[in-house]
Amino acid sequence: MRNFIFRRFIYAIISVIAATFLVFGLSRMSGDPRLLYAKPGGYGNTEEQWEALGKKLGLDKPFHVQYLMYLGRTLKGDLGKTLLDERPVLDLFRELLWSTVSLGIISWVFATGLGIPLGILSAVKRGTVWDYIARTIALLGVSMPTFWLAIILILIFAVNLGWLPAGTRGNFDGHWWQWKNLSYYVLPSFTLGIGAAAGYLRITRSAMLEVLDSEYVKLARAKGVSNNVVIWKHAFKNALIPPLTIAPLLMVSFITGVIVTESIFAWPGLGRIGVDAIGNNDFPVLTATVLFFAIIFAIVNFLTDIAYAFIDPRIRYS
Repeated sequence: MRNFIFRRFIYAIISVIAATFLVFGLSRMSGDPRLLYAKPGGYGNTEEQWEALGKKLGLDKPFHVQYLMYLGRTLKGDLGKTLLDERPVLDLFRELLWSTVSLGIISWVFATGLGIPLGILSAVKRGTVWDYIARTIALLGVSMPTFWLAIILILIFAVNLGWLPAGTRGNFDGHWWQWKNLSYYVLPSFTLGIGAAAGYLRITRSAMLEVLDSEYVKLARAKGVSNNVVIWKHAFKNALIPPLTIAPLLMVSFITGVIVTESIFAWPGLGRIGVDAIGNNDFPVLTATVLFFAIIFAIVNFLTDIAYAFIDPRIRYS
């Protein structure tokens, strides 16, 4: 088990390093970074200033040396400074990190808590009204675009009914579990989580149906094993592999969805500043945002591999 976890950890590190190389390479392919720093009538307009700026940014060195310098600065926590106010990007991330992470965690809990139980219910109650309700929820969850759903939810529950806030994260006074604070999470979390819940539901249903139709489950029923034991002890554990397999893919939908969701709901998070960075050509912020999401994806893959090993012992020895 230790060797398995160690190998997967090394793979995760390699993936993150590859992501940093890709981000850095694309930043150099997109043009001379000095064009982002040089302002009309300001520093970088004369030839001497242009060369000095290139030396300051390390552009006078070969590509591989520039990448190693960039990697070294990143490992030290130096992600550069914003172009608008020359503020350290790391300080900006520290302020907004928990806002995005908390929204992602709540959305994931909602998606898992809705999708997997409904998938099990749909498989166990195959052909009944519960099955059709669950499949309809899955179809709607997959079909509705994030931006459209967010606008419709704001129109119904914030504008027309006035039940929930239309956006922002609020002042966050008092304890986090108070409704005045949690109410700001309801609409963004539902918008972000419903697509993932639909994915969980469909995969869990298919996996459970396959396991319930297997020979060893039929044998357990023939021996008189109760239905609850068959479902939860024999079928559910073996049906968990497919939902775990798509967990990283659903995380990708979270990553892309959080950008749209935070923008529409004016949520103060990393996705929103990433969109603002595109409009402002603030490449240091955009690069750091892409790198952050790549690290999150690598961590999720690593944890998924470990979960595989605990659920199915054959995997850890492969």
